[in-house]
Amino acid sequence: MTKIIKAKEFAKEKHKGQKDDDGKDYYLAHLTKVYDILNEVTNDPIILCAGLLHDTLEDTDTTYDNLKSEFGEKVANLVVEVTHLGKKDEKGYYFPKLKSRDAIIIKFADRLSNLSRMGSWDDQRQAQYLRKSKFWKSE
Repeated sequence: MTKIIKAKEFAKEKHKGQKDDDGKDYYLAHLTKVYDILNEVTNDPIILCAGLLHDTLEDTDTTYDNLKSEFGEKVANLVVEVTHLGKKDEKGYYFPKLKSRDAIIIKFADRLSNLSRMGSWDDQRQAQYLRKSKFWKSE
């Protein structure tokens, strides 16, 4: 079994029963979208696997050791890098471990997926997410 197929099955099972804000299956509505976005810009199986698994540490009972034993240290480390600490600043969650190019690619795909699915969010949540998504300074 390829690592990507294994990551798809693992993510689908771990997120089983989870719904997004629109009541849609979380795996289908978000994780496969992140994978599809990543698949447009890379064929790197490490990045693609980590993209599928990017929410497992935040949203499931999966541990770093689980990811490392199932998918290897590189995938596990990328997932850790894109995982927020569960603490918010004034703009929302922050990602102090986000440093590598590969993790930033994953985080941008995640952010793009979220931006495309925020129609059911209230105005305050949308405004907060948009502020947190702004990576440049306006003049």
